[in-house]
Amino acid sequence: MSDPTEKRFPFAKIVIVMAVSFLVGVGLCGLDIALGAHGYGKSGEFSAGPLDGVSLVVMALSAAGLVLSLIVWLLAVIVRSASSRAQENSPQKPLDGESKSNPDGKP
Repeated sequence: MSDPTEKRFPFAKIVIVMAVSFLVGVGLCGLDIALGAHGYGKSGEFSAGPLDGVSLVVMALSAAGLVLSLIVWLLAVIVRSASSRAQENSPQKPLDGESKSNPDGKP
């Protein structure tokens, strides 16, 4: 018999990876500001630094992935709960003769 958790998609792990990636992008942005404060890569106050493009791409992709994976995760939970409710509300068939748990047919 297989474990039911084996069939589930690891949404929690994906959300954690996306959140960590977003924090890495924010950290790169902070590192770029720190480098710019010491005169590395920026010529003026509002100019682009060496890590600005990388940090923006990492933050944008991870934020989009984080939002999409959370939406899919919520939809999966809704569908799973709706299907379990449908199974609970379905009429049960009466036993035909003997029970599967008791092969003698005794109660």
